[in-house]
Amino acid sequence: MPDRPVVKPTVRLDEEVAQVSSFDDLVSSLGVVLAPPGAVQPCAVATEDFPKNCTRLLVLLPSAGAPPGSWDAKAGGGHGDAVPIIRWAQANGYAACLFSAAALAAAPAETWDRVLRGSPAGTVFVLAANGALPTLAAALAPVHPLLYSRVRLALAPFEGTNSWPPAWPKELPAELVEHLAGIVLRAPAAWAQEEPRAALQLLFELLAIRETRWQQREARKYAGFQTLKENDMPGLKRMGVEQRIQRLDRDRANDELAQLLKRNEKVEEDGDEPGVD
Repeated sequence: MPDRPVVKPTVRLDEEVAQVSSFDDLVSSLGVVLAPPGAVQPCAVATEDFPKNCTRLLVLLPSAGAPPGSWDAKAGGGHGDAVPIIRWAQANGYAACLFSAAALAAAPAETWDRVLRGSPAGTVFVLAANGALPTLAAALAPVHPLLYSRVRLALAPFEGTNSWPPAWPKELPAELVEHLAGIVLRAPAAWAQEEPRAALQLLFELLAIRETRWQQREARKYAGFQTLKENDMPGLKRMGVEQRIQRLDRDRANDELAQLLKRNEKVEEDGDEPGVD
């Protein structure tokens, strides 16, 4: 179970559902801002706390051809509307941003970098609309592993019956393919049959569970650092100069620290949510 409860956004019962067909509509109805700030041609909208929220960020990757301000054009029954998702994100302490489908299609890596460089969030969750996961892979392909490692989950909430898992391009770096294999999930098909508010409740519960599990894994990892005796802090302090020199050419892919990290990664892989692909 997550450490923090999922909060439902407060919405007036007499409030009319805003018809969104552009980024300007989102700005006027939700109080979000165009991103990146000051750009002549904005390629996304983001919540006001986007450049200040250091904790968590929710990224909405739209389906191909989706009009500006729309998220998943293929998800029926109101499930693909961006406005409710952004409201739930704001209520639960997430910064959020929605990309332009046209901008991503034209230059995925450049568009991703222009927007995400403005977020200090340590944890990034990606909600991919139908068919948007290959766009995520293309956006991350030239990015350094240290930069995309903060992407903890890439979820396809309403991917439907498309082939799974996604077929990644052969030219992707092997390290990125490995990272995607660990973070990409497809939500149960039953979510699409739920009423939109119930589906969003399930969605944000899943995000909270994943964040809790990541934090628990990090806590175990740092606790394990205290018992290291061969190479890294605080174990490094217990080694003499000659022993340190002898270990400079050690196999860093299989040394004491690497084995500790692999053990914690295995625990995370074995703890995936039931019913989520």
